[in-house]
Formats: sequence, C-alpha cells, structure tokens
Amino acid sequence: MSEASEQLLREQIAQATRMMVMADLIDYSGHVSARIPGTDRLLIQDRDSSRASLSPDSILVVDLDGKVIEGNTPPPAEVAIHTGIYRARPDVMSVCHAHPPTSTLFTMVDRPMIAIRNYGFRFINTPVHPDPTHIRTAEQGAAVAATLGKGRACLLRAHGTAVVAYSVPEVFMDSLEMEENAKSVLAAATLGNLKPITDEESAALEVSFGKNDFRIAKIWEHYQEKARLAGIL
Repeated sequence: MSEASEQLLREQIAQATRMMVMADLIDYSGHVSARIPGTDRLLIQDRDSSRASLSPDSILVVDLDGKVIEGNTPPPAEVAIHTGIYRARPDVMSVCHAHPPTSTLFTMVDRPMIAIRNYGFRFINTPVHPDPTHIRTAEQGAAVAATLGKGRACLLRAHGTAVVAYSVPEVFMDSLEMEENAKSVLAAATLGNLKPITDEESAALEVSFGKNDFRIAKIWEHYQEKARLAGIL
C-alpha cells in the first residue's frame, strides 16, 4: 500500500473503529492509531468520543511522548501503548488496542493461543504481557513493546490485545481474524478434542496466504459495505 495521506488515514481510523464496534472488538473503550508517514507523530482518536460514531474530526495528532499537537481534547488514557510500540518498531504503521472478549480468555488460562482456523496460524503462541493494569506510562508502554517484540500481536493479561500492522485496513483484518480464530477454538472445544494447526501446516499456510495479497483490500471492502448496509458508515 502506498503512503496514505493524513486525511485518508483519519477516515480509515474512523471507519475501522466503527466497524470494530460492529464486530464486538471495541466497545466504549479501545482505540486505533496510525503513524503519519515520514514523521514522529501519530493519529489517534480522543479519549471521550464514542467509538460507535467516531468521525475523522475527532482524531488528534499526538507525538511519540503522547503530547497532543493538534486537537483540543485529551488523548486516550492508554496512548502509551501506541507510542511505546511506534518508538520500538519503526516498521509499524498502525496499532489497535482492543478488548476482544474471546481472545482475552487466553490470558486467563494456562494455555497458549492456538490456531484452529487456517488464517489463525499467524497468531499461534501470541505472547501475553503480564501487567493487567492500564498502560499509562512510557515505561509501561515500552514494556508492552518488549513483549510484542517483532511480532504482530500480543495479549494483555486480563485486559485485551495490542495488534500492529503496516496499514489501518491490515490492523483491522488481523484484529478481526485473531478474535474469529479464538471464537472457533472455544466452539470447537465443545465438540471434542481440539486439532490445532500443526507446524507443518503453518509453514504451508504461510506460503499459501502469501499469494493472497488482495485479502486486506477484499476484507476491508466487505466490512465497509456491511457497515454501510447496517447504517454504521
């Protein structure tokens, strides 16, 4: 994806947030951000605007210390999740912190995240960050980034998730599919012994999904249209 303009990023953040509310990934809390290309600044919604009706105008420009550069309202209380990751990962262009109920269950049991759905191979053994409190300080944000490492997602103990990607549509797709895989694990467990995706299958799936470079746009367009039909966009 070519570098998106700031206005396009604002629109994508607003749409992704509304669609995540529709998909029960975000409720009254949670937030999506995007790095402004070529800068040390990011776009993120303000603290108090409803996620269900977020507009591009409610999105702030914030620096990597969490200071508001453009906007007159406070940023989310946990902006440190985003700034900590962006500081540690120059490759990351979008971050989502959400509270998906099923994925978060993997922080409450002595069992690593497994894959049941084929796309779930991307989230096998997602690390769990041990701090269950709100991530409010630079030190806490840096600790989340350390748990994330070079991966695409981490779980926050008894709390939620932090998912990173190279674009807002991609962070939406990964957040959605991580939760859908977790739901499938829970559902499959009611039928019998689980048969997780194996290492050999994961290797084959990585090659297979690597050929589907159209998936992000396809999923993004599908959920945009679904949201429009539902009156959400």
